[in-house]
Amino acid sequence: MHHVRWTALTLVGLGGLWVAVSSSPPAAPALIGRGLGPEVAELEATVSAHPQDAAALARLADTYLDHSAPGVAYAALERAPRSVRELPAIADARARALLQLGFTEAALDTQRRVLDACSEVQCSAVLTGRAQRRERLLSELVKHGVEDPKQDPQLTELAYRISMREVSLDLR
Repeated sequence: MHHVRWTALTLVGLGGLWVAVSSSPPAAPALIGRGLGPEVAELEATVSAHPQDAAALARLADTYLDHSAPGVAYAALERAPRSVRELPAIADARARALLQLGFTEAALDTQRRVLDACSEVQCSAVLTGRAQRRERLLSELVKHGVEDPKQDPQLTELAYRISMREVSLDLR
C-alpha cells in the first residue's frame, strides 16, 4: 500500500511537470531592435555570431546611436570581448554613447584614451579627425560645467561654437 502511494505521488508530480513545461507560452520576440530597421537585426546577428568582428560591432553601435538608443549601444559595446573593447574605433563609439547618455566627463576620458591609442597605433585619418573634434567639444563642455548636453542646450551650443573655431588639418 505504501508503495502504491509513492508511485501515485510520483506520477502526479511528473504529470504536473509535464503540464507546466508543455503549456508554457512561446518565447516573446525581442523588443530591442523593434522599430530600428531591418539592418539592426542583421548587424545584431553578425555581432552575435562573430563577437571578435570589431567593424560589425562599431556599425551596430553607430546604428543604435543614430536611432537615439545610446543605452543599447553602450550595453552592446560593453558586452564585447576585452580585446575588442580596447580597440580605438570601439572606444570612440563608447565615447559617443557616453556623451549621448549625458556623461560628459566619462566621455572625455574615453575620447582622450582613443587619441592616446591612435598615437601608438595607426588609426585612420577619419577616426583621428573625429576623435580630435569630439575631444575639443567634450573639453569645452566640461570646462563650461555641462554634464548632460540635453539639460543645458545654450551652454552646449556655446561649447560647440568654441570647439569648432579651432580646426586642424591632417595631410597624411
